[in-house]
Amino acid sequence: MMTWRTILWFLLAIGLAGAAAPAAAASGASPSDQAFLFGLPKAESHVHLEGTMEPELYLQIARRNHVSTPYATLEDVRERLRTARDLASFIGIYEELIGAVKTEADFHDIAMGYFRKAHAQGVVYAEVFFDPQLHLERGVALKTIYAGLARAQRDAKRELGLEAQYILCFLRDRPAQDAARVLEDSRPWLGTLIIGVGLDNPEVKDFPEKFQAVFARAKQLGLHRTSHCDVDQPDTVAHHWGALKLLEVERIDHGLNVLDDPALLKAVRDRGIGLTGAPTLFYTDIPGRMEYRAGAIRKLLEAGVRVTVNSDDPGMKRGLYVGDLMLRVQQTAGLSRDQMVQLARNSFLIAWTGEAQRRRYLADIERYVSIWAATAAH
Repeated sequence: MMTWRTILWFLLAIGLAGAAAPAAAASGASPSDQAFLFGLPKAESHVHLEGTMEPELYLQIARRNHVSTPYATLEDVRERLRTARDLASFIGIYEELIGAVKTEADFHDIAMGYFRKAHAQGVVYAEVFFDPQLHLERGVALKTIYAGLARAQRDAKRELGLEAQYILCFLRDRPAQDAARVLEDSRPWLGTLIIGVGLDNPEVKDFPEKFQAVFARAKQLGLHRTSHCDVDQPDTVAHHWGALKLLEVERIDHGLNVLDDPALLKAVRDRGIGLTGAPTLFYTDIPGRMEYRAGAIRKLLEAGVRVTVNSDDPGMKRGLYVGDLMLRVQQTAGLSRDQMVQLARNSFLIAWTGEAQRRRYLADIERYVSIWAATAAH
């Protein structure tokens, strides 16, 4: 029997077949491919709250908070984003733009803006990173951040039927004791709002050893654990091994360099470690970036790894959300529809949700695929 969620997703997908035709044509995809992938139920497990802020919302927040900004128009903001060419330059822009974010309403509006766009592309469950240290350093209170996130969590469920949880992300280029302090100060929100911890920002020389004690404490508090291992960084294979052995992570964010070490690939596959691939594009195209990342995702998928496609920082990277990126991965790497369905299954297999809920989501995928196949046959 079809659930109401499955019916709604299918109707959404049918509607997208016509509405999304121009975008599909521009990417070389058929409207049917885009409609199928946008309607396919999926989870998002690698997206940064702050990085979902679109240029329009950035200017709106800056105005209402009376923040002076050198960017008068949307094109000015986009031009600033075009200067990002690598991780370091992007982080600089990221930290600059989130300087406008100050109030509970800001955090709520950023989260809801993301939830609405992601839901329109089939996301029904999301685990969202946020970087409290960046806000605490600017004088924003922790309770302000959490009040906005909690309200967005409730509104996403009520308005969209989307389940949302948050991952407290520590900054690798800040002291470990700061991360430990934020973790302890966040204890009132653990479990209900925050389900895990992660690590982002530049990979420093003492990563991941630097955060071993913090992650041990997070495990003691019952939190899930993940860490970024960004693509093609110095000592990346050693960092992957350290994340597994020292931090005892359950997922690795990005993680595409697992392919560089056969023993690492085997360990990740055998342990069921999730890799949250993010084939995102900066505002300025970098030749070969999508081809490399989409190809790596295909290789990992064919190797039996629980790899997924995620949007990372969609608001600051060309407004490409997870459905958009799944379509580009399919077209770039030549993945079959069955392989795209497996990517969606993987998104729930690595999600930090209860087993009963996971089974429901996986069953919804199978119903969706069956309905689509039956309709196509007629």
